[in-house]
Amino acid sequence: MKRRNFIHNISSLGLASIALGTSATAKAMETTKEQYAFGKAKIPCSDQYDVIVVGGGPSGCAAAAAAAREGAKTLLVESTGALGGMGTSGLLNAWCPFTDGKQIIYKGIAEKVFTESKKGVPHIRYNDWVPINGEYLKMVYDDLVTSAGVTVLFFSSMAAVEMKRKGVVDAILVANKSGLSAYKANVFIDCTGDGDLAAWAGADFVMGDKDGSVQEGTLCFTVGNVDPYE
Repeated sequence: MKRRNFIHNISSLGLASIALGTSATAKAMETTKEQYAFGKAKIPCSDQYDVIVVGGGPSGCAAAAAAAREGAKTLLVESTGALGGMGTSGLLNAWCPFTDGKQIIYKGIAEKVFTESKKGVPHIRYNDWVPINGEYLKMVYDDLVTSAGVTVLFFSSMAAVEMKRKGVVDAILVANKSGLSAYKANVFIDCTGDGDLAAWAGADFVMGDKDGSVQEGTLCFTVGNVDPYE
């Protein structure tokens, strides 16, 4: 088969797969009144942590590190394979301004992260906006939490929230390659991008403006092998 025909056929197959996948997803999301009895399954349960943070983005890393520094045995649950959230996995290219025009006005953990992340882009001039090297920033967050003594679960998604009583979380269920596991703690901190832990625990929340509108999605990308000085 000629290369051009091969690429054409593969492209057509890919588009068909996307269309089928979209159709199947839409069908699977249809509202149904049927329920599945999960039964009385026994799953592993850990109650060794004082604090559990769900979501390993900037806020999650800061919360976990701060808790561990105070002596709390802390677990950080992250659904992807890297810390940093959109700043690393989402290819965001800069921090919003956190300066007074001359210096960083945030202190503590934020200042440490900003200062360290700047070392990953020494070739870029900046004023208020601190550029991001996503791969370097991953290491900054890794060092931040591990040096504080935080235990991290990568590729682990919160699957359910179990309540002790109204307003009090008893445990969270986590799904990963090991299957389902339950984790208990004295304190749970929701640092997920969509506030999933709080919502699933029954907390009130507001989405969007008064009409329910939210900011539209955007796309970041990187370009390599380009000389910006030419």
